[in-house]
Amino acid sequence: MGFLDKLKGIFGGAKAKAEQAMGQGNHGHNHDHGHDHGHDHGHDHGHDHDHEEAHATDAAEQFDLAGFNPDDEEAFFHAVQQMESEGMFGGTDESRAEIMSRYGIRDRMHWQGVRDSVYSVLARKHGSIEEVSQREMNWRMGQMQRQQQANTAGAAAKGELNPVEGITLEKWAAMNAAIVSGANVEDMLKANGIDQGKWERASAEWNARMARDTTFAITTVYGNAFQAASQGKYGNYAREANAARAANREMTMEPPMTIEQYWEILYEQDYGSKQGKDPIAVLKASGLTVVDWTDLSSYMGYYMNRTVVRNWQQFNDMHERVKAKFAAKYPGVTSDVDIRF
Repeated sequence: MGFLDKLKGIFGGAKAKAEQAMGQGNHGHNHDHGHDHGHDHGHDHGHDHDHEEAHATDAAEQFDLAGFNPDDEEAFFHAVQQMESEGMFGGTDESRAEIMSRYGIRDRMHWQGVRDSVYSVLARKHGSIEEVSQREMNWRMGQMQRQQQANTAGAAAKGELNPVEGITLEKWAAMNAAIVSGANVEDMLKANGIDQGKWERASAEWNARMARDTTFAITTVYGNAFQAASQGKYGNYAREANAARAANREMTMEPPMTIEQYWEILYEQDYGSKQGKDPIAVLKASGLTVVDWTDLSSYMGYYMNRTVVRNWQQFNDMHERVKAKFAAKYPGVTSDVDIRF
């Protein structure tokens, strides 16, 4: 189950409360009493009135923010993560007990009511529960980014980012970017004062370090440096995406194409590989090089992360169109592309 699926589960009750708070809810419970109007019983109206008052009282009792301040949504997002999630960033028995004590949560049932109540207030504040869940996803991405930065600092402290044969990781990445873009290896090595043996030893060691790095710190630094040196037509987009990702902010550059157009290129590659086509030739037919595709994917991937929860229905409809288009274009060929919302 992905993060979006988890959010959908968490927001089940919150969505109804949010819509009711915003005047969008389905007030179907009022229609349940419609049959009473056909009977001339003097006590009916009083009974209905009492029932509605009781219902309103119950609703008021259920709405409870406990100790949460809706203006401090990051504290609330942290509490949800601790109370609802497992794993690296999830909660433990101790952290959940601390959250419950800090915010005055009595038990699990009370927590669920408080959680839904806070979400309803945030949905009213931001306009929709989808916008709230997007903000929460963005907050969680920031948390993962901070962890990755800590991993990078840890790798540096262990000497895993130290130069090899005088070649830094950033220099090695930049030179590889030039090679992929078509630079003559011999001329490039000569211009940088590096002989073939030194280059091969450095490459072997950097590859070995990346292979044993389970935190992906070295791979992340390499990828950023590779794209920093990119001369491809989407190089600036990749650099903007990497800068925005590091700061956990929105990007300042508008997408160079629609999500639908990007997915069409993705599907074209997948169907092409199933037919034994050269992937580089498939990209070339779309007007792209390998570097272009790498840079474009870096940008579009981050763009989708920052918008997918807010626009998930739109993205889902868009994807279904693309999937159907290529299934018709390549009948009898099964795609391995797996995009879910």
